[in-house]
Amino acid sequence: MRRPLLALLCVLPILAADPKPAKTRLTADLEYLTSKELAGRASLTPGATMAADFVAKQFREAGLHPGNGDSFFQEFKVTANTLDGDKSFLRLGDVTLAAKNAFTGAFHRDLSLKTEAVFAGYGITAPEYEYDDYKGIEPRGKIVFVFDREPQEGDPKSVFLGRGLTRYANYRSKLRNAQAHGAVALVILRSAKNRSVSGAGSSPTRGNADRQIEEGVQIPFVNLNEDAAGKLIPNWRSLQEKIDQTLANVSFRLAGELELRLVHSKFREGISSNVVGLLEGSDPVLKSETILLTSHYDHLPVRGDNYYPGANDNGSGTVAVIELARLFHQSGAKPKRSILFISFGSEENFLLGSFHYVDHPLRPLAATSAVINLDMVARDEAHTATTQGRLKIAGDTRKSMNLVGTEYSPQLKLSLQRANRRIGFHFDEKFEKEPTQNILFRCDHYPFLLADVPSVWIFGGLHPGYHEPVDTIDRLNFNKLERAIRLSYRTALDLANAALRPAFQAKGRP
Repeated sequence: MRRPLLALLCVLPILAADPKPAKTRLTADLEYLTSKELAGRASLTPGATMAADFVAKQFREAGLHPGNGDSFFQEFKVTANTLDGDKSFLRLGDVTLAAKNAFTGAFHRDLSLKTEAVFAGYGITAPEYEYDDYKGIEPRGKIVFVFDREPQEGDPKSVFLGRGLTRYANYRSKLRNAQAHGAVALVILRSAKNRSVSGAGSSPTRGNADRQIEEGVQIPFVNLNEDAAGKLIPNWRSLQEKIDQTLANVSFRLAGELELRLVHSKFREGISSNVVGLLEGSDPVLKSETILLTSHYDHLPVRGDNYYPGANDNGSGTVAVIELARLFHQSGAKPKRSILFISFGSEENFLLGSFHYVDHPLRPLAATSAVINLDMVARDEAHTATTQGRLKIAGDTRKSMNLVGTEYSPQLKLSLQRANRRIGFHFDEKFEKEPTQNILFRCDHYPFLLADVPSVWIFGGLHPGYHEPVDTIDRLNFNKLERAIRLSYRTALDLANAALRPAFQAKGRP
């Protein structure tokens, strides 16, 4: 847990005039990033390397300093693999479950484990809710079974976040918590109580892509289906009901020795990169604190005759961060705190770039005041197959912008609201209370929330053509893109010069 942060922000006057984004520059940047030459910018492809080089060049020309020593790159190793469904299995006593029928998953290497196993409820340790599934068990050296998501999901009276989801509901949080408790592997039981919509947060393209495993987590996890779970833990449904009704701790050790074997039929290793540029603060003391302006530059691989230009996802956020670097240079602003501009790699492969940064921060996380993440900021929100009948979306969203993550930092939200006075967005926070789309977990602000850093995703919303070849420049709303850039500029400058910085509020529900 980070040391407590001061909780109030000083209300500062905002500059009378902002430097204006240049549509000609934004268009030129987008034309290159979405070109067939870059072929979708998918992780571990030449197109992704070219995109990263382009971003670094723009940061350098905008006057930023290298963010990683003398380099604009923070490299990390990525392993892509495919689980062999016939050779991989779970075995407990006389029950053997082959992966092809029972579970999915992958790891960065083959492995074979034989050890005891424990069941740990939802796998959550949340002191702010006085909730701990690991209480009363010893998981060290064992394989841990947990439910997906979180207790009382969708219940407005939930001790967690009512109808919304907290940062603990995602498998990443459960995996890191299991590792922190000394577990050697995690098995997640997927159940019908999972309220996410099939397909939310994925696409045929991403769903068929190789798994990308980052080195920050050293234990494997697999997703076990309901039928298979019943063969290993026959009473799992009643255990889940008991937790949901009473929040009782039902954790226990499974009888016998469990064997988990993972064999992979294909391996591919490569290097991905985060692109980082620094605007050092002007105050001798405050310059050690940092505001992050972030995006991701990668997108999806070519499939057959289709390539995925990714103009909105996330060409829009990438060119926005580049333009922000230019605007800070153009304005001559001298922010007191430092501003680190980052475009992450491998976001489409389970946020690998941002998780790598959080595991290996270039500026101390304890002194990171806020993260402003821009992703999909240049399209007007409209219903998709996964949102129809589940979300309320206004008929006209040209001036609407979603904020995701401010539940954990009311002070960061106030700074955005102040900056918005002359921008004129209608802020929508529906995704803070909407469980079916998994939005809280789907972007690069999320790893920072797990690390107790105030973080917000500025998000134009879902739209038809998301993760499809038709995500092209001609469909973008450049007025919305320019407004998002101005909003981010004013917010970052406000935060960089504020007397006090925002605090992370660990308690998701007031």
